[in-house]
Amino acid sequence: MGCQRKKLRQSNDGRTTLEPEAEEKALKLLIDENIKTVSNLHENSMTYSRDCSFSRKVLKQFWEAIEYGVQGGKRLRGILVFAAAEAVSKKEYFSLSEAERKCLLDSATAIECVHAFSLVHDDLPVMDNDRLRRGKNTLHIEYDEATALLVGDALQTLGTEVLCSSENYPERRFKIISVLSKATGALGMAGGQMIDICAVSNKLGKSDLEIMHKYKTGALFEAAVSMGYLAMNVAHEDNRAKSMRSFMSRLGVGFQVVDDILDAVGLQKTTGKEAGRDKILNKPNFVDLLGVEHAKEYAGECLCAALKALEKFGGEADFLRYIANRLVKRSF
Repeated sequence: MGCQRKKLRQSNDGRTTLEPEAEEKALKLLIDENIKTVSNLHENSMTYSRDCSFSRKVLKQFWEAIEYGVQGGKRLRGILVFAAAEAVSKKEYFSLSEAERKCLLDSATAIECVHAFSLVHDDLPVMDNDRLRRGKNTLHIEYDEATALLVGDALQTLGTEVLCSSENYPERRFKIISVLSKATGALGMAGGQMIDICAVSNKLGKSDLEIMHKYKTGALFEAAVSMGYLAMNVAHEDNRAKSMRSFMSRLGVGFQVVDDILDAVGLQKTTGKEAGRDKILNKPNFVDLLGVEHAKEYAGECLCAALKALEKFGGEADFLRYIANRLVKRSF
């Protein structure tokens, strides 16, 4: 990572830091490499006797499917883990102790595994029946539905396993696992997905839409920043932690508003998935509720409210602000 340090800037509080684009690129590469390392370790740890050629073949194909399911993406949830840690510690990832770096990298890897699991299941015919994800076939199209279901299950448990893979900072890791589990369950993605599938062909008001997306999308984003500050041993009750959760609460809504806009007017080449799916599936969304232009305005309002929640922070939150703008100011 030494080459990345050539792209430096002076932050508002006088610290010398990486340019945000270079930092994002370096952290994404770290997450990608760690996911590949974890996958290889698991695949190579499987043991067989001489007469298990069938099982060996099946499990090898299964691991290939798991790797397919977790490939690609911007890794923004994982990067948010690092950005939150940087804001509360006033140190970049590369300046932290080895134990802190390990805890953060495991957290970022875990949340990306869980995010990948949610996408694999969300794309299934019983849910959204999507055929494209991240510019390639969804997993159930590339393989089959049963494989996709099991790959999602495996990715979810892999996230927890990664967090349990080290004995350093056990209390912090316990809290991190608790946050991630809650964000995945009935008070998070699962609950939001339940509202989503029951909302088909129904008209939802703004409050119901926000609740649905607070659970389905926002919960994992909020978990990302929570995991970042917990890895730095900052308690939920700390004012910095409260500010971050407020920040992410509004940013999560803004992200979803933009997602709805891109679904309505975006190009498949830009989004990496089929456009117009909300309309085809008759799913309530912010564009139908507000119209494209008002939806754009509302996304901007959500971004402003999110950034306002970070006013207590100085330059140490610049990278977090950069990621916030990346999430909301995507191309329409």
